[in-house]
Amino acid sequence: MDGATKGESPLKPEESVRQATIKRLLQLGWHEGQLRWKPEWPVPHAPHDLTKRERGQKYDTCGTADLVAFADTSGEPHALQIIFEFKAPDIDAGKAQLIRYLSSEPLVKMGFWTNGSQTLAIYKCHSSEWVEVTGAPLPNPGDDLTQAPAKPPTWKTLKVPSEAELSAVLRRIVATVVIADPVVTRREDQLRELLHLMLVKLESDAVFSRSAHQDEPVSFRLYGGDADRMPRTVAKIRELFKDYFTKQRTRIFLPHDRDVLLLSDSTVYSVVSELWPYRILGDEIDLLAKAFQIFRTTALKSGEGQYLTPLRVVRPAIMALDITSSDKVIDPACGTGGFLIEALRQVASKEFPKPEEAWNLIKWANDSLYGVDKDDIGIKLTRAMMVAMRDGSTHALLGDSIRANDWSTKYTKLRDELGTSAAPFIHEQFTVVVTNPPFGEELKVKASDCKAAGYTIANAAAMKGPTHYVDLEIGLVFLELCYRLLVPGGRVGIVLPETYFFSKKYRWLSDWLASRLKLRGMMNIPMEAFEEFCRAKTNFYIFEKLPPPTAKSAEE
Repeated sequence: MDGATKGESPLKPEESVRQATIKRLLQLGWHEGQLRWKPEWPVPHAPHDLTKRERGQKYDTCGTADLVAFADTSGEPHALQIIFEFKAPDIDAGKAQLIRYLSSEPLVKMGFWTNGSQTLAIYKCHSSEWVEVTGAPLPNPGDDLTQAPAKPPTWKTLKVPSEAELSAVLRRIVATVVIADPVVTRREDQLRELLHLMLVKLESDAVFSRSAHQDEPVSFRLYGGDADRMPRTVAKIRELFKDYFTKQRTRIFLPHDRDVLLLSDSTVYSVVSELWPYRILGDEIDLLAKAFQIFRTTALKSGEGQYLTPLRVVRPAIMALDITSSDKVIDPACGTGGFLIEALRQVASKEFPKPEEAWNLIKWANDSLYGVDKDDIGIKLTRAMMVAMRDGSTHALLGDSIRANDWSTKYTKLRDELGTSAAPFIHEQFTVVVTNPPFGEELKVKASDCKAAGYTIANAAAMKGPTHYVDLEIGLVFLELCYRLLVPGGRVGIVLPETYFFSKKYRWLSDWLASRLKLRGMMNIPMEAFEEFCRAKTNFYIFEKLPPPTAKSAEE
């Protein structure tokens, strides 16, 4: 491999070194599928090029790496582990090129340069720190390439990740947890345990982001030295989770949860080593929710019609609804709580900006912010985010908000908080309902369930008289649920497919709406807003709940 066969042109010096390196890596145990050199790996030029690559778009590069090694055989950017370079003529030029490439590939752990006689390994130990080892041997598969910074990290030294960076980190963690963990093997259990581990990170960010603690070492980090880093780190993180569970057991966790992390030591360590350098709680709070959406769709191969609402949609939507502390707000399909968290943020900014006014915000959040979702992962994440933001977690409820007829037997908490004992089973008590419900032509509520819960919209869709009901898209059933939850004069903001309001298939909908909800506004949502998860054209619709006909007649 390090020379040319008879009749062939001799290899260039750097190609000879590359082939010799590949041969040696394979001898060390690397799988051929973990190595790529044909074609050479294109390195993104700037952070926005990372985002373009994440979305499958064309992007600019700052060069191509002579050889790259992956943590697995996927060949995906999130699995990148080592960049090798052979072109540079000397060690100083090799070092400069490696650092440029390592800076542009945030998940790569190590760079390795050799000219055949000299070698240099460069490790990332922090966003602005490098560890250089001259004369380094070639890495073995399975080597721990993690490097802790010289000083324990503080909030001020943690990196604010781009959307592409955090998404890539979560994709990498998916591969670690889903493929490698020998203890937790069911996908839903893996997702739950990963969330529990990330709650420790979220708590660390919440505590150390406060001004009084920003110069102190964060708790979610690597511990120990080279010899004992893994056992000390894992023991400390398990201890931190136990403490967090004890403190937040009734506010965040569910009855079947336990105070121990079930993931293996190697998985816990891998996740910590990937996550510790980044801030995941900050102004761009939707990054964590987006990452979990990616985890869910990647690990479970199913989005269940649920599409994360990006912050660029959430913020103007909440602004358009003009929510104040006099409102009582609910999201009946809250997912990871994006609308509720943004409502809390905007009310704080407009009405209670001073630290001494925080108690007013907390009281409003605990009294007047409600969320419901049937996904326990989403509910726990919503609760945790609200607690981290000084609360509002009190009324984040687990259950099926659509099938209100089952509340008395299956979801007694929903019955107690939202329900009545008689049809239509739901109190009119909220001044604002804001939601992005699951939707899709194939995602429907059965006619029998619509009839049992008394959804008149499924009767209107049948167009066959008062006793007939049809299976109906869940997004439309949510529209009636929002109507039921509102007091007269209340407003609903809801993300729905545009086709509901323009297709002949739904010509009956305008008649159903006429006496119930009046359209007050519409916000266009670009197709690319949900491009990773959904291709349907959607809009954010704002309706006002009309008074019942009898009351209207009396006024006239």
